[in-house]
Amino acid sequence: MRLHPNITIRRFARADLTQFAEWVRPQITGASLNLALITDTHDRTQLSRTFYGPNGFWHVQEQHWLAGELPIDWRVHLGDLVDGSEPSFLTLWRLRNIVSDYEADPLPYVIAKGNHDDNDKYAERNRRFAGSFHPWVFNEHVFRKMKAQVGGPVVSRHGLSVFDWANIRVITLNTSDVPVRWVGGRKNYDMKKTLAVTAAQVQELIDALQSAGSRDVLIMSHAPVMTRSGKPGLRFNGRQVHEVLRAFNEKLSGRVEFGAHPDFGGQARFDFSQTHGRIIASLSGHWHTEEDFAVNGIHYSLMNVSALMGRNHGLTTRYNRKWNRLINTPTEYAGYVVSVDTKARTLGVYGYGAASAKRSFRY
Repeated sequence: MRLHPNITIRRFARADLTQFAEWVRPQITGASLNLALITDTHDRTQLSRTFYGPNGFWHVQEQHWLAGELPIDWRVHLGDLVDGSEPSFLTLWRLRNIVSDYEADPLPYVIAKGNHDDNDKYAERNRRFAGSFHPWVFNEHVFRKMKAQVGGPVVSRHGLSVFDWANIRVITLNTSDVPVRWVGGRKNYDMKKTLAVTAAQVQELIDALQSAGSRDVLIMSHAPVMTRSGKPGLRFNGRQVHEVLRAFNEKLSGRVEFGAHPDFGGQARFDFSQTHGRIIASLSGHWHTEEDFAVNGIHYSLMNVSALMGRNHGLTTRYNRKWNRLINTPTEYAGYVVSVDTKARTLGVYGYGAASAKRSFRY
């Protein structure tokens, strides 16, 4: 257990998270991998009692405090660190504050890129799309620092990250892998509306899977690559990622085709015949709900939005309306401890705040 005397969190949050820690500790002690995980903090400077605000950063600090109370191996944020709805200097300030909290501890961390993290929500309201970040901003302020950690993950050119722990390989996809060009003063793609992986990133995924050896593999990303109905969850190449995961489970070799799109087309070859592990699950956020479903034997687990979504706000999902989330109560936030036990071959997802208490699956 790591104690963090310098972290100050709200009194009600400390009481709630203390109770959660006491309940979950005996269930995760001795597991092969324990992750403290949050997603979609949508942090911003403007305070709202019903929808998003600076409490996104407070939720990150509260995750930090909780990680010090439990046998946590890695901290995880699955994207949409910021809401991206304010002038670029404010959004960048909020983004840097969050990354600084992850850096302020020797505990390693992984952060996925979300579709709000390039500030395009703000830029959409401007005729010339002013205030939008170039991808180098996230690369410089998040991926570069993540990669520089002692014992941290390997981060690829396209923002895919990989780390090994026990007999597990954890691969985090970048579902905002979009080639950016400015055309007539505007970006060619609105990043908030374009979820995608390029063929080049799928090749990086294939390489990471081919070198996994006997390890089982946990996949993470901001957005899920597939939906419950079996349709792609991304605008570009979601199905191709899913088919690569299927091929890994079935130890196949072959080729995946991406079509002829100039930015997202191409092909990639794979050979999983020498690997011996399986896909544990694919964890993601983005949809602001909880769901668990399997498509062709691949298990998808969706995590609820950390940011406050009050019951009466127009954009609040049905799942969060049921929680009737209120500021300055435990329903204001949502977070998880994800625990993988390779001996029992189980995945446990333990939630606090506006989240299910326990979801457990065999793999």
